[in-house]
Parts: sequence; structure tokens; C-alpha cells
Amino acid sequence: MVNYLIISQYQPLSMEAQMDVQAISDLINRAKEHEAQSMHLSALVENQLNHQLHHTIELPEENPCETLLKFAAEYIDHVPDFLRALEKASEELGIESLIYPFLDIIDENFMAPVLQSRSDVDMYELLEKSYFAHRLIEEVNDTWLAKTGSTLIPMNMTWPNLIIHAILGEEFGNELDSIVEQTVRHMTRSQAIFNPDKFQLFISQRDPDEWVNVWSKWNCMSHQMGIDLKFTSAA
Repeated sequence: MVNYLIISQYQPLSMEAQMDVQAISDLINRAKEHEAQSMHLSALVENQLNHQLHHTIELPEENPCETLLKFAAEYIDHVPDFLRALEKASEELGIESLIYPFLDIIDENFMAPVLQSRSDVDMYELLEKSYFAHRLIEEVNDTWLAKTGSTLIPMNMTWPNLIIHAILGEEFGNELDSIVEQTVRHMTRSQAIFNPDKFQLFISQRDPDEWVNVWSKWNCMSHQMGIDLKFTSAA
């Protein structure tokens, strides 16, 4: 398991500090090259197919492993564009103080020196990182919805996250979910923007419809995953 940022030791970066999205893209490309030789993720997906994955996910009869691998690769590829869109939309909407701390955590997890210094980073490791990133933003969205009654980011990643959770396995997927939930709880308690009075003022000064319009504009940078996989009713 790749180590994750210890949330109790997190210190937010300055507002001027920005994610190195290109470095994350380069890391993904390196992992793809390694996967082409090692076939590590392919072997793990094949193992899941032979044990439990087919009980919960409806896959095509032809080339199910290749289909699931393609889905996983798109899920990982989605991260840099998704983060870039979040960053740009946050700047335009003036909500950097709320979004940036979470983007910083994602960036630090991808850009950890122990990961950057290796030449053998594989796709499974980045699948873990990508799941953490997507789930973190999903949890932030859910927290925002609970506090305000409206959606912060009008994009639903629940279904793709459920698929990747199944690939990672129930035990490890649940472990990552727990880390995500702890991280969001810690951040909402420790970040000044979430002080009840400041938060209500912050909300009152912004138009929810404008947020949806701006995000929709930037979301064109973030391609949608269109692979026809779905959970069965039994799941």
C-alpha cells in the first residue's frame, strides 16, 4: 500500500502555490510504460474477475478484462484534467480558500518524493491514488451538500468510484474510504473557512447558479468516462 498524507500533520500551501498537474500527467505516462512491461494491473484485474468482481459488476462477455482495464486507465487519466478544471473554476468563482486545501492534499499524495524517485511506479499504485483523489472530492461535495442543500460540483463520480472500489477490493477500498472521511472531517474542523459564522457569510455572498455555470464551462476540460459498465441490481 502506498503511504498517504498524515492529515494531522497537513499544512496548507500558500494561495500562490499551484498543483503541478503536468508532473502528475508525466507520472501517469511513466506508470503506463511500466504496466506495458509488468502487466501488474492486468494480473490483479484478472484475479478479481476470477474471484469476486463478476458477482457485482455487469461486464461484456467478450474481453471483460480488457474492458475493465480500459475503464481503470480512463479513471486514472481523468485525474489531471479533473484537478485542472477544479483549480480554474475555483479561481474564477473566488472559492480557492475552500477548494485549494483539498487539492493540495491530492497533489502531495501524487507527488510524494518516495513515488517520484522511483522508475517502477505501476498503474495499480496510481489507481489507489486516483481513487483517493476522486473520493476526496466526492466527500467534499457530499459535505457541502449537507451544509448548504446544494451541490458544489455538479458532477457525479459515485458510479465510477464504486467500480474502482470493487477492483481495489472490499477491504482496501473501505480502508481508503475511511482515510478520505477522516481527512474531510479534519479539514472541515481545522480550516478557518469552515468556521460556522465565516462559512455562512461565504455562502451568502455567492450565487449557486453561477457556480454551476462556471463549473460546466471548465468541466469541458475533463472528459467523461463512457465505458458501458454498471453494477447489477444484486449489488
